[in-house]
Amino acid sequence: MKVRIEFFATLREKFGKSIEVECNGKLRDALISAARVLGDDFLREVFDETGKFRDDRMITVNGRNIKDEMIEDLKEGDRIAIFPPVAGG
Repeated sequence: MKVRIEFFATLREKFGKSIEVECNGKLRDALISAARVLGDDFLREVFDETGKFRDDRMITVNGRNIKDEMIEDLKEGDRIAIFPPVAGG
């Protein structure tokens, strides 16, 4: 199945606006598929050194925060959005 991963702020500068990837319907598989195209730098942006999602990133599936809802299963055409930490002054 295909899903779209969208990047925002500094991640957009690094990886572009979005990428469409094939996956087995699992969120982790979709992100690893993206890393096959985007490289190991992408993995470091999404996963910490233990392989868990980084706490300082917000990841949503169709606008729902995965940390709030523990989303793991995806459907054809789902949109995953990844936001870097927000800083301001």
